[in-house]
Amino acid sequence: MSTELLVGLGLALVLVPQVFMYAYYSALIALSRRKSTPSVPKIAGGCQGLVSFILPVRREPLKYIVEACRHIHSLGLPSYEIIVVSDDPPDVKDEIFKIVERLRGEGVNVWLIWRSEPRGFRAGALNTGLWASIGDYVYVLDVDSRPSKNLFERALGIFEADGSVVAVIGRWEPINRNTRISQALAYGLELLVNILYSVRSKLNLYMYPLGTGTLFRASVLKGRLKGWDIERIQDDMEIGARILAQGFKVVYLDDSPVYVENPETYRALRVQQSRWAYGALDAAIARFRHIVFSKTKFVVKLDAVLYLMQYVPQALLFAGTTLLAILAIAGFEEPPWSALLFVVWLVTLFIFQVASSKLKVASGERLWYRLVQAGRLSAITTAVSPYVAKSTLKALFRLKETYKRTPKGAYQKLFSGLRPPVELILGLFFAAAAGIAALRVGSIITSLWLLLSSTCYLYVVIRFPRDVFYN
Repeated sequence: MSTELLVGLGLALVLVPQVFMYAYYSALIALSRRKSTPSVPKIAGGCQGLVSFILPVRREPLKYIVEACRHIHSLGLPSYEIIVVSDDPPDVKDEIFKIVERLRGEGVNVWLIWRSEPRGFRAGALNTGLWASIGDYVYVLDVDSRPSKNLFERALGIFEADGSVVAVIGRWEPINRNTRISQALAYGLELLVNILYSVRSKLNLYMYPLGTGTLFRASVLKGRLKGWDIERIQDDMEIGARILAQGFKVVYLDDSPVYVENPETYRALRVQQSRWAYGALDAAIARFRHIVFSKTKFVVKLDAVLYLMQYVPQALLFAGTTLLAILAIAGFEEPPWSALLFVVWLVTLFIFQVASSKLKVASGERLWYRLVQAGRLSAITTAVSPYVAKSTLKALFRLKETYKRTPKGAYQKLFSGLRPPVELILGLFFAAAAGIAALRVGSIITSLWLLLSSTCYLYVVIRFPRDVFYN
């Protein structure tokens, strides 16, 4: 392979997946503008039914447990139970038991199950709660999420009206914007929810359940699906693929918010994105045949597979950028068509920005605020790409990954020791490679891309130094 083709391969790894992603999302947005939001039956007064809330906890801030249980009680549902499933050490379990006793004294219908031998991580805890529950419907509750009463009122009516519906999903909304990270992620969350759920729902594409924010029909969850697969760490995507294979319906409610807490630190974001990237591709590989052989339209199957591969472009971004840096230092020049590929990337990015601007993102915020958040989101997304790439490779080669919970509350600011400053090393490496490439007339695009990448890594180092240098 010629040296120019090697550089071209690096640019292709970086730009082609992004071009496809921007073009695909832009097409979905454009097509959805001709569609109206799917009508969902509304039953006056909703319907009766016991809702079982499963609250899996392990190293969670205790006050979060209290607040989550009180929130569910405050919704005023006709009938509910909360099952706290703890994988904590005995001393923490004892503290949670005291909390549960106090909450029951307040009238909160909450119970505690302690797993002395945690198996199956989060999915195992969910199954423990599922088989102990007695409700007609099951809702997985994260300690940092706050579902609205409207979701349950609407969902219970839907279940009563259509027996083929097995899950109803609410709309994720950010609950916190108090740090630079959470502000950028709030902007990104609103954008992604619009594209991955609001837009796709209008086009009658398949809706994957959310890890928290989905009400399930318990009889199907227990009977046909046999609970969650404890071999998979991304429980929502895994069970979503099996629901599709079984031919059941999943309904998305754009007007029923579920407020969720975004990571507030770069360190917490690293943990979250690494787990999600592994879990998504792992589910895609493990459940590929379930999707392919499901009795649904080819377009729906294709989109369902692409949904599970949403982190692959980010992994290829890091792989391609690293390859470009190595080739630039080695003195390789880029092919003459590099500029054309870069222009295509810019055009599709512009089209995507225009298309997404029509969506309800950061409503009420000024243009400058949205631009700042978009730039910040781009920087931190680039900076976590090495970890996404590592997780993607582990999933691809079927290597087991340990489930790591996203640190919440005070746990986000606890550090265990020094770590190699990966972001600083990569930032300086890409900057040096950009400088070397800039000295050659035939490597302008390579130099420009490496410089942009370096800026993203160094931004994270400057803004979040403790998260970069400490675990």
